[in-house]
This record gives sequence, C-alpha cells and structure tokens, in this order.
Amino acid sequence: MVTMVTLTIDGRRVQAEKGATVLEVAREQGIDIPTLCHHEDLLPYGVCRVCVVEITRGKRKRVVASCTYPAEEGLIVETNSERALNVRKGVAELFLARHPNVKVIKELAAKLGITEPNPRFNVENDYCILCGQCVRACSEIVGANAISFSERGITRKVSSPFSEAAGDCIGCGTCVYICPTGIITMKDIEDGGLVYPGGRDSLGPRRIIHTWKVNLDMVLCRVCNRPFTTQAKIEFMQKRAKVPVPLEELSVCPTCKG
Repeated sequence: MVTMVTLTIDGRRVQAEKGATVLEVAREQGIDIPTLCHHEDLLPYGVCRVCVVEITRGKRKRVVASCTYPAEEGLIVETNSERALNVRKGVAELFLARHPNVKVIKELAAKLGITEPNPRFNVENDYCILCGQCVRACSEIVGANAISFSERGITRKVSSPFSEAAGDCIGCGTCVYICPTGIITMKDIEDGGLVYPGGRDSLGPRRIIHTWKVNLDMVLCRVCNRPFTTQAKIEFMQKRAKVPVPLEELSVCPTCKG
C-alpha cells in the first residue's frame, strides 16, 4: 500500500508518495527547480546546491537541497524565496567563474540575472563541472566503475585510475552521452591501423574515448557488417548476464534487431 503525505509547495497544497524527494514532487506539479548534478536515472547526489529551496518545519526555517530532501507530512516549501535565490546566485557565480565557457553554466547564470563572472573571483576555463554524472552512471547504470573522482578541494577531478588508460572501460559511451558539458569525447574510426617505418598493420574498426585514454576493438554486426559496439562491452555483458547469452545474439546491432 502506497503511503501519501501532504505538503505545501509555493502556497499550493499537494499530495505525494512518501519517499519522493521535494524536487520530484515540485516537477510533478510543473514547478521548475534548476539542477546540475541531478539526473532522473541516477541516485540523488545533492552536490551542486543549485536546486536549493527553503523549507519550514514547525518554527524552523532552513535551506536544503531539494533533490535529496524527502517530502514530509506538513512540510512547507518555498522554491523561489529570497534566501533560496541568494544561495543559488552565489553558487552560480562560483560556477561561472570556474566554467565561463560552459553552455549549461552560462544559461543557468543568465536565468539568475548573472551575465559576467564576478570580478572578485579568479576566472578559470575548466569544462568539467564535477557534477559526477559520468562517474555515477559508470557505477550505477553500467557497473563498470572505470572512472572516479580523485584529489580534493580545488584540484578535485574526474579521471581514470592514476590518470592512465582506463583498464575497466568497456567503451559503452554512457559517460559521453550523459555528460552535460560535452567534455568527454568519443570517436569511432574504420581502421585504427598501426603505422611504422616501411609499413602499416590494420587493426580494424576501433572506438576511442579520448578522455579516458582508451582504444578498443569494435565488433561488426553479423547482419549488416557495420561496427556498432566494442568487444569489451560484449564480453562484459556476457560476464554480467544471469542467464548465458549466445554470442550470435549480442553480435547484432540495434538497427538490425529492430
């Protein structure tokens, strides 16, 4: 049996399933709350602090991350209170100073009335916003755990182990597709041949994910004979499958299966 709770968001009394987050309830009501680290297919993370709202419980008011705070009975939520907006603006200023050329950051800042980096901050040119979506997707969705955060504070970054080629990367491209800034790049080439003085060895189709320094063999679809995935991904899927999956089934591209 589903347990429901009643709360108030921006003056509107609404019902929600117990266990839902304030962000989820707000979006169900058509109330927009900006986010950077949140993704609906990943577990709540609450690191960017862009989604802060002001809540009231009894006599206490405070600002919380809406993507991690649960909807509770009698909770009062203000998504655009002066206090919440001031926190968002402060966070946006920090992001804009470090990532002045990242589209999603510029758009977020502009919505809050910020068009230029605050002169009191040193302006950098970093394209990774440390949202962690690539790391979490690699762990939660794929299960490969090929990349992670390293270092701390202002030197914190996402990288492969020891910043070497990611040995556990299967070349699925999930991190590429989920990255909100486009800083993770991937390219498929028809022949990743090895050139040397006096000759060249053909290595066949390859998938290169530059950011993690990986160069992987691709598999040809047994129907259309076009490269569509990596050998490492197929081996990973066979290993992870609870029921043995024939290689013939995994060697057909989505188009031909469709």
